[in-house]
Amino acid sequence: MDFKSQNKNITNLLKFINQCGGSNKLEIAENIMVSPAALTKISKKLLGDNILVEKKYIDENNRKKNLLVINYERFYSMGVLIEENFTKVILTNLKNDILGELKFKNNYNGDFDEYLKALLEFIEKLAKENKVLPEKILGVGVVVTNEFIVKKSLDLFKEDRFLTLKKSIMDKFSGYVFVETEIRAEALYEAFLAPEYKDFFLVKYGEKRGSAIIIDNKLVNPAISHYRSMGTRHFIVEPNSDVYCEICKKKGCFDTMVSPKNIFEEILKENNYSTRIVDMYKNMSFEEFIKRAESGEITECKALRKVARYIAILMINHNNLLPLDTFLLSGRVFKSSLFLSYLKMYLQEFQLGEVHEKLIVLDKHVFREELVASFLPINYIFYNYHFQDNLEE
Repeated sequence: MDFKSQNKNITNLLKFINQCGGSNKLEIAENIMVSPAALTKISKKLLGDNILVEKKYIDENNRKKNLLVINYERFYSMGVLIEENFTKVILTNLKNDILGELKFKNNYNGDFDEYLKALLEFIEKLAKENKVLPEKILGVGVVVTNEFIVKKSLDLFKEDRFLTLKKSIMDKFSGYVFVETEIRAEALYEAFLAPEYKDFFLVKYGEKRGSAIIIDNKLVNPAISHYRSMGTRHFIVEPNSDVYCEICKKKGCFDTMVSPKNIFEEILKENNYSTRIVDMYKNMSFEEFIKRAESGEITECKALRKVARYIAILMINHNNLLPLDTFLLSGRVFKSSLFLSYLKMYLQEFQLGEVHEKLIVLDKHVFREELVASFLPINYIFYNYHFQDNLEE
């Protein structure tokens, strides 16, 4: 499937129609700020490609008008979510509605070739079950979860295996393949679901941790292409730390320093691994840990202050490199007024600017994790590129 270069007017048109469910040409032209002549040219192209269709309706003055709506069944998207123990494969339309799904166990004992063979078979099986021809698949989005990266990727995806994965899928289905980490894919989907957030830095902290920068509805850094690039993106927040990260092969990175595992280990170490403390923390959830801090437990408060300090360092350094409009905070800990007070205290202490005034705590959107994978091709291709004039069915 071939595409021409990026066309921002088409991108804006498709996003506007998707958000409002359909509109007439006059309203579209006013909202995306193009001339009626330019809109006619764009819409003629999209109507010819069957990406847009005209729907007749009668307005409040009993006049017949044409409404432009998106043909969401024109193409399809495949999403692959690689979790610690399972891989989930879904098929969606251009609205990202799930049309079919399959999953299989990641029980290949580090045998990448066997895993890749199974993945290709499941993608092909899902397409056949839903009677979708390969040329109708817009692309395949592959999202790797944090749990898989930490616990399984060292065995299964060594060196340039992600490049091999992408090439094998492209050779099989002649479509585009996008590989991303979970947090970065979530940031991209957040920008789509909440278009009011234009340029932002997303920080997610909890059982899943990470960050991503969105500028003009796009991820700042290029999509990951192989395992090594995934591992070297960790940001150092404690240069003098002795805590080693198996993923980035460095000491004192953000992802390791703020992990609940490391926090609990530091508490046990400070208490000389006393039996009472070990018994208390061995089965403690992070949710319970936060509640203990909110109730005034000194040990937990001290640990959360350290986490807030590291997050403040992460945010300020990124803001200095690329000033941002908004910082989106995702996770249960950010709903704690105690933790937010710690975070704002460090932001004010470390930074002369007003970063602490740009914080927005997100309410979790209700969507399935697999959808961030299938959205990758839809976003990168459908909402950013237009199709060649000779595109065939």
